[in-house]
Amino acid sequence: MSDHESFCAQNKSISCELHLQQQLAAATPYSAPWYKITAYQLDYLFDHHKFTELQHRIEPLLNKERLPQSFAVQLYFYYAKVLNQQKKHDEALLYANKAMAGLEQIYQMFGEPFRLLELANLQHQLGANDKAREILTYTEQRFAKSKDPLFRFELNSNKALLSHAAGELAKAASERQLALKAALELGHNGKIIVAYGNFARTVQLLGQLELARDNYLASLPYLQTENNLILTAIHKLRLAEIFSQLQDYPQAQHYLIQVNQLKLSDGHLQLYQQLANQPQLQALPE
Repeated sequence: MSDHESFCAQNKSISCELHLQQQLAAATPYSAPWYKITAYQLDYLFDHHKFTELQHRIEPLLNKERLPQSFAVQLYFYYAKVLNQQKKHDEALLYANKAMAGLEQIYQMFGEPFRLLELANLQHQLGANDKAREILTYTEQRFAKSKDPLFRFELNSNKALLSHAAGELAKAASERQLALKAALELGHNGKIIVAYGNFARTVQLLGQLELARDNYLASLPYLQTENNLILTAIHKLRLAEIFSQLQDYPQAQHYLIQVNQLKLSDGHLQLYQQLANQPQLQALPE
């Protein structure tokens, strides 16, 4: 795990994207620092849903010989996720298995908890949720005394993914709340945004609309600072949906008209159209 937010926290005077570009330009190509900064850049691009740019960054490196082992694992890990996002599942599986093999070797050498969390996440991506849960349970027990908020954020986020996949929404909500607490303690904007959004969406699905509303609203100041256009569009769309569910149609319209449709996926765009076509919203003056 190359956490770009920890790296970018060293220089808060400029955007993380610009900081990464500057550091990369100053590094000797294919040196150890260059690989490390590139790994941070891959993490940044993935977290910000810049999948096309991520793919273009990865593909020239795939055929390079003698990549550092940990960097190669990260390269395969993100490329598998890009391919999976493009619904190229067979190719994604090929690179996921490459990442899996490398991760297992690294874990055997170092026994580091974040490598285990990556293993569990990949198992979940491949649909092997029982194996993923086994790894998470082992990791939680082995590192039970860890007070590292980043570890607790990643652990509980991954546990919540499995609980949600199993239909255990109440359990997922509790785990997402723990992840949110860890993210706030960590103080990384991107993780705070994700944690608020995940917890809010889960409690929305549980019918706890006021709690969902409050957590989406709490995420907005962090989104403004982070300037994440995709998650801003999604969170405002969810606020419009929740206010509509609460029959507060003026507020629903207030957030709906702020949604940047160009940043929505097909599924979110469908929800946008459903809300926009509601008679209660169409009857309101803009």
